[in-house]
Amino acid sequence: MQVFEVRQAMDLYGPRRAVRDVGATLGFSRNDCQELAIVVSELTSNILKYGICGSVELSALDGDQGGKGIRVTARDVGPPFHDFELALRDGYNDRGPIDPATLLRRGGLGTGLGAVQRLTDRLEVSYVKGGKAIEVIRYLKRPRRR
Repeated sequence: MQVFEVRQAMDLYGPRRAVRDVGATLGFSRNDCQELAIVVSELTSNILKYGICGSVELSALDGDQGGKGIRVTARDVGPPFHDFELALRDGYNDRGPIDPATLLRRGGLGTGLGAVQRLTDRLEVSYVKGGKAIEVIRYLKRPRRR
């Protein structure tokens, strides 16, 4: 398990590099490793945008129900989601539609958590005193989507 503190923009690069390395070691394809890097980037940037500080934890899964994979847990100190299901929709945050005129200033396309959900096999949010945690899992052999 690897834990990366997230307090400033430069803290994005360590977990991105680490998830690609862990993914390659587990047998993920180059494309899959890039997708995992996108997931970590989105979760890390959300800590910086919406939280005060936080951490990203990476761990390899070996023999979990779904087989080999990677678990990423992003924790932050900050407010809870107003509406998590709404935040999963492209072009929305947890309060409603994102104004297209603000996308460039926000540093993204407005697809963050939706992309995270599409690029992983399991996504769960939990709330702890003073913050929240988002845990995602991506399996080497992806389960069929329903």
